Amino acid sequence: MTPDCNNPKPGEFDSMDRLSDLPDFIIHHIISYLDMEEAYRTSVLSKKWNQIFATNPILDFDHYYNRKFPMETLPRLLEYIDARMQKFSKENLRITKFRLGLPPNDLLLPSKVDEWLEIAVRNQVTEIFLGAPTNYKLPSFLFCAKSLRNLDCDNVEIPFYEALELASLEILSLHYNVVLEERMLFHIVSSCLNLKDLCISFCPGIKNLVIPRHSKLEDLYIEGDVPVDGGKVILETSSLRSFGYNINGENDPWPIISNRGLLRNLRHLSVSCLSITGEDLAKLLQEELTSLEKLVFHGCEMPSSIKISHTQLKQIFFYDCDNLLNVVIDAPTLNKFKFKYYGEIDSIIIHSQANCNIFVHTMASNFKTDGFFILKKLLTGLNNCSVLKMFLSRDDDIEFDEEESGNAELGPPCDIEKLKLNLFLHPLKRIKVEETNNDLPYLEVQLRLCW
Repeated sequence: MTPDCNNPKPGEFDSMDRLSDLPDFIIHHIISYLDMEEAYRTSVLSKKWNQIFATNPILDFDHYYNRKFPMETLPRLLEYIDARMQKFSKENLRITKFRLGLPPNDLLLPSKVDEWLEIAVRNQVTEIFLGAPTNYKLPSFLFCAKSLRNLDCDNVEIPFYEALELASLEILSLHYNVVLEERMLFHIVSSCLNLKDLCISFCPGIKNLVIPRHSKLEDLYIEGDVPVDGGKVILETSSLRSFGYNINGENDPWPIISNRGLLRNLRHLSVSCLSITGEDLAKLLQEELTSLEKLVFHGCEMPSSIKISHTQLKQIFFYDCDNLLNVVIDAPTLNKFKFKYYGEIDSIIIHSQANCNIFVHTMASNFKTDGFFILKKLLTGLNNCSVLKMFLSRDDDIEFDEEESGNAELGPPCDIEKLKLNLFLHPLKRIKVEETNNDLPYLEVQLRLCW
């Protein structure tokens, strides 16, 4: 007898299985936020949930990150994957995400991976994450997957295929030993008109990258080892919003080649191990990077003194730029500044109309008596600093010379609302924190033990 929903009896709804009454697509959506092991546990909730798990369109078979299948159970894992894939193939069930990560110790794996990928493509997969066996060659049919939006793979080989129909591809991520020719990469970038996010990380064989005029690429990230004679990124489009060029090796010249005005929409720029002069940087900021909001330099060869003037910059980070001694920043909207140095620094002057959070990371040896007063001096330009965070690392004790510091004012150099001090200490070190009078409304001290 169907219960009367208008006049339910007391406790009648309490005995109903409301979870099982949810539509299948909602349950699938709930499961999509769980990893494979957690999703597997939902199958015990009810018969319907068991059936829902079996038809979950998100197939996660990542051996490396899934504790459910340890190394010794690999044959059972392969049987399990094959059974699930055959079920989806036979019943023509939709696959939205296919994640596969397997170790390279079975000669039969490449043919099985081909078979599983073909099923996924045939069942309109939208996302593929593939950590395949060594030297696994991506099949040609994968590059005709019209429903594919996200392709993320590592340790694979991508031959040149003339036929390319990735009409929906928006994100392409190539990590760790993905081998492909430059002409294949250019073919993908040129043919995939909806591609917005491209990541190339430690992929041998990639030297020069051309982004054509008709490309809609917005995010570009390149990471890895620099070729012997350097590489270039040739931009013919103005669609780029974020660019990261984080390369290991010697400092190379500026890698971007573009016509005037093509970098006007760039918001975020992060570069490492590059050589750039103060004049070139000033010219780039004033004439090309007019909309830039975040600027990051890591391990770059720069002049001893540098001046940055920009009306849109909100965040500036300097990491391990050892030659840099003097920094002058005129950025009215700047709200975050990070400076990490292990050598010497003379002055940092920041002119900003916003409340700026300052992060300074240095060695404990740089924070003894002389280092403290140098640091105090260089912070005198921080008129609108709201948060100052100090990161001190090393095993050295922090000691102040009483004669040198006795007659000096040890208070903060500017009106700081919050001071956060992180001390990274050896576990055998001891530190005595004495209560002192200070005018800071909020003082936070963190002690971290570094093994």
